[in-house]
Amino acid sequence: MIVANKEVSWHTLQLMSKLANTLKPKDSMTLSQWADNYMVLPEGSNEAGRYSTDTIPYQKEIMDAITDPEVVDVSVMSSAQVGKTTIIMCGIGYFIDYEPATQMLVMPTIQIAEKFSKTRLSQMIADIPSLACKVADPKAKNSNNTILLKSYPGGSIAIGGANSPSSLASDPRRIIWMDETDRFPESAGSEGNPIKLAEKRATSYWNKKHIKTSTPTIAGRSKIEDAYNKGSMEEWCTQCPECGAFQPYDFKRIKFDTVSMVCRECGCISTERQWKDSNHKWIAKHPERKRARSFRLNELASPFVDWKEIIENFKDADDKLKRFHDPEDMKVFINTVLGEVWEETAYVEDSVDEDSLESRAEVYEAEIPEGVLLLTAAVDVQDNRFEVEIRGWTRNYESWGIYKTEIYGELITDEPWNQLEAYLAQPLHFEDGTELNVAGIAIDTGGHFTNKTYKWIKHMKSKGKKCYGIKGYAGKPDIPLIYKKTVVDITEERGGKKVVVDRTLIHIIGVDSGKEDIMNRLSLEETGPGYCHFPVGEGRGYDSEYFKGLTCEHQINKKVNGMIKKVWVKKSGARNEPLDLFNYNYAVVEILRPEWDKLESKIRAGVNYMKKSKRQRTVRRSIEGIER
Repeated sequence: MIVANKEVSWHTLQLMSKLANTLKPKDSMTLSQWADNYMVLPEGSNEAGRYSTDTIPYQKEIMDAITDPEVVDVSVMSSAQVGKTTIIMCGIGYFIDYEPATQMLVMPTIQIAEKFSKTRLSQMIADIPSLACKVADPKAKNSNNTILLKSYPGGSIAIGGANSPSSLASDPRRIIWMDETDRFPESAGSEGNPIKLAEKRATSYWNKKHIKTSTPTIAGRSKIEDAYNKGSMEEWCTQCPECGAFQPYDFKRIKFDTVSMVCRECGCISTERQWKDSNHKWIAKHPERKRARSFRLNELASPFVDWKEIIENFKDADDKLKRFHDPEDMKVFINTVLGEVWEETAYVEDSVDEDSLESRAEVYEAEIPEGVLLLTAAVDVQDNRFEVEIRGWTRNYESWGIYKTEIYGELITDEPWNQLEAYLAQPLHFEDGTELNVAGIAIDTGGHFTNKTYKWIKHMKSKGKKCYGIKGYAGKPDIPLIYKKTVVDITEERGGKKVVVDRTLIHIIGVDSGKEDIMNRLSLEETGPGYCHFPVGEGRGYDSEYFKGLTCEHQINKKVNGMIKKVWVKKSGARNEPLDLFNYNYAVVEILRPEWDKLESKIRAGVNYMKKSKRQRTVRRSIEGIER
């Protein structure tokens, strides 16, 4: 080669060649390609040694979604034996070796994170030469690496626990890995949601990635279920050997005696080996959600687990559930084998049905039906409204729903509280025109605007109203509905400090006892003692949502400290205000201890026994027939 009549030296050519190779763009490589070329599974894995997506084909699409430039969020909701952690390890290796980036790995606790770093991560780095030459051993001389922070050319990986706010407060990170998110605490110390805290580390990157994997837990509280539902919702589907229809592996279609599965389309039965040897693919419910890919699969798809073993595990859990009413093993099976959320009420028998309650609603002959001797009101305080129910009662706890309503407003101001007072002060009417007012009010003090509620209770009592602050004790089935009274402070802000300006009395109630009584009464089908009546009519407020909320909780058997106890659980997505209101109304009756005969004689005489006499100048300590 001649330049300006001078021959270029051999050393110069060598230097130029090296420079050209350095500047040459890398061949495009996906995560699954990197894994097939370089990944080595450590000792103790299902198949230790060189990794291959041919062995675990469902992992390929998940891996490639992680390195797809269009994708930001990748979520995997699955059973326990499908290699979720292997995907994370391959991804960490890829972003160390091929596309160096700053990374963060978050595990449920800092202790689990440290153990993972010392064992599986360190062994992977040592087993793969292209990683070992980039990540120095923490024990090596002049190494700045630690168990929880490992540097390499072009980036570093911070390893933390969801229970440790300090481990989540690292420098900005482009790639955020989160393993077993359903085991994350609700808050990292006092700092808030650990998932949100971790994701904030990647906010400044245009090409950020959030990867979440987990076996699910309880329906409605599962973090991975929430992430899955927000994404593409893809399921790993196998092709029927007979008709060719693709479908997910479904335990409900497994035949125990022949260890086979029924096709949901043609009904043909094929063996485990036939289904597993068939063609497979991911099928998305929402393919348009390209920025958030979410995947779901269960242990039936795993090449490492036989269906016979899965069937035996189910039989053992089912036997324990039926013989000892212990659902714990079944819960583990549903979560870790089927990769599904646990519906707390799925195995509850004799539960009250919302549809049957709604179908028996009645047309009342008047605002207050005949038979009612006492009116009570219950108030549940929410962020932006009051939920209110007025209920009628007679002896032996037969009751009638009168009105269920909401009063909206800025509860920090006085206006909605004044509206609530005015609403509860209105007299209601029997068919003959006789009036009756609410005799007692229970209002929830347990969370929203507590101090404002205390002030309102004090105000109502100063006007002679029977207004009771209620605080519920849940999870304590042995205490009675009316448990005890306690004095609480009413405070005001003065000079930047809270100052106690008054006090009032509230009632502590055993809500579990109340719920059990209410559910027993709701199950009654004949009118009379304990029967619960509900009205028909839009203006009454007893719609489908009311009945859904009234029946949204059930008792289940749960192991607590080694003992089986009955606990109340709520259906996922349901609002339980109607049940709470019924419970508060029931508490008012118990507090008042009505003398039903005296009340009945007043009603029959057409007397509104709650109306004050014009000659009354002082607040009386009691009203005839009702204990103060």
